[in-house]
Amino acid sequence: MTTSIPVNSSPQVLENGYRTPNNPILRLAFKILCVIAVSRESLDHWKNTGSKEWKDHVSIMVNRFENTNITAGLVLATTTLFLSSVPPIKHLMAYNSSISYIFAMVSFGAALLSVISGSAVLVIYETSTAHKDMDSLKRMQRHQVIALPLWLAYPSVCLSIATCFLFVYE
Repeated sequence: MTTSIPVNSSPQVLENGYRTPNNPILRLAFKILCVIAVSRESLDHWKNTGSKEWKDHVSIMVNRFENTNITAGLVLATTTLFLSSVPPIKHLMAYNSSISYIFAMVSFGAALLSVISGSAVLVIYETSTAHKDMDSLKRMQRHQVIALPLWLAYPSVCLSIATCFLFVYE
């Protein structure tokens, strides 16, 4: 049986007793996941989902997802351009080699996943946070607490992968 300690000294957020992992590596991984997913170091802002702070946070997150979708669309268009055109100066920009196409396809796939998952997250996040019954977040099981930030972080992770492979490609 493992015991857990909170990330910070604030009271626990979730009613089911969920706390961050006791293992320092897992605790750091959860903190990084929270930063990527909700732009906070923990899920303590879920305490009061009816407050002005929560509404401001939702507005910031929706804006972030919209910007991520725009950026992923631009990466997608750039990758498509590279895949469908020949290099203008072959000895300077040799992006028609086999490895370059592999990097471009990985970038294309990751950008496409980012756009699709980002759009889904945006639609679901906007509609679900508008409901009055956001207190259900406090009663989530441990696997749901981990799955929700993973789901929220997925578009950003896919965009990061797409951008990295696009830069390697060039």
